[in-house]
Amino acid sequence: MLKHLFPLAVLLAVFPTGRAMGGTQTKPGPQTPPAAQAPANPAAEAPRISVADAKKAIDDGKAVLVDVRSAMNYQQEHAKGAISLPTHEVAARMSELPKDKQIITYCT
Repeated sequence: MLKHLFPLAVLLAVFPTGRAMGGTQTKPGPQTPPAAQAPANPAAEAPRISVADAKKAIDDGKAVLVDVRSAMNYQQEHAKGAISLPTHEVAARMSELPKDKQIITYCT
């Protein structure tokens, strides 16, 4: 199944900053230099990894595979050992991911 999961991308989470919740106004903070701002399309700039390199990292225990599709799609079929973490749940469940391993996501 893993050979069909291309392209794989390292999870890239971009959280908006400087926005208040509930529509209240906040004082503007220091300006972020243009180079440090989030890209317009984070997925387009996410690092890519080959299937062979992903498999090696997972087999060596250096990475975990995360299926970011819906829970229903995950239940129908998924890569062996993949963790189900639908895209819309990533921010809320980020603490469930290991901090000492490479996170490899797929959505195909």
